[in-house]
Amino acid sequence: MTMDQLIYFIGCAETNSFTKTSKLYFVSQPAISTAIKNLEKELDCELFIRDNNELSLTSAGKYLYRIARPVVTLFKNINTQMEDFLMTNTTIKIGIPPMLGGFIFAPIFQDFSKKYPNIYLKMTELASHANQQALVNDEIDVALTVLNNGSIDPKLEYVKIDETQLIFAVNKSHELASRKSISIKELSKIPLILLKEDSLQYQIVYEYFLKYKIKPNIRLLSDQIATIKELVVHSDICAFLFNQVIKEGEDIIGIPIEENIKFDIVIAYKKNKTITSTTKKIIDFIINHYKKI
Repeated sequence: MTMDQLIYFIGCAETNSFTKTSKLYFVSQPAISTAIKNLEKELDCELFIRDNNELSLTSAGKYLYRIARPVVTLFKNINTQMEDFLMTNTTIKIGIPPMLGGFIFAPIFQDFSKKYPNIYLKMTELASHANQQALVNDEIDVALTVLNNGSIDPKLEYVKIDETQLIFAVNKSHELASRKSISIKELSKIPLILLKEDSLQYQIVYEYFLKYKIKPNIRLLSDQIATIKELVVHSDICAFLFNQVIKEGEDIIGIPIEENIKFDIVIAYKKNKTITSTTKKIIDFIINHYKKI
């Protein structure tokens, strides 16, 4: 019998669900189910009545819950207090694509720093796919990133916190500025600046160019969002940006794209990896912050 098994058992008893418990502890649902099955095998009794997707305790399960609950609570308190004691000057490494930093990371940074002054956040700007790979390779602790159609590395789990979509950005004096919408198939001759090739934005947009058999007029690739916006404002070059990137009062017009390219904004973490209480703090903080919006 392991402490993880008891923790997952208590979680299942209180949520009546393998799925809810997996989300609570940031592990996969099969891992929770396997832990409970192994615990039942070791104790030689059934702990839960399984009715479709809902769990309820057997008489043996109720007895185990009564004696295990204080043990698990004590263990969690010891673990949390030790991590808090060792947390001074702890650093959490967060990966984030360049276009998300300004409108996703910036609003939470100050509030998190006030609440947890001894936790330092180290932000690394990585394109979407590189961000996922860094998480898989344990180079970062968590990733704020974007997904298209929920596609993510199978070694990772994620929680959706927001959504965004691409718009076509031009300056206010551009010949297209009055357009109410535009299709990618119309852009073969328009000078463009795109994010670099390893970005999800580049790959999705380029798929449309291939679909429409268009050779795009790409003048520049850059992962510097401020540079991209300045070039849009001061030249005839155009860009694909997330709608939240363009702020009111800027000399940039965002034209809706008829292909309606949407992305989920998610916080991702490594599947079946033990999440420290420090890392869980930033994950929970970000999720709760965006629930309030």
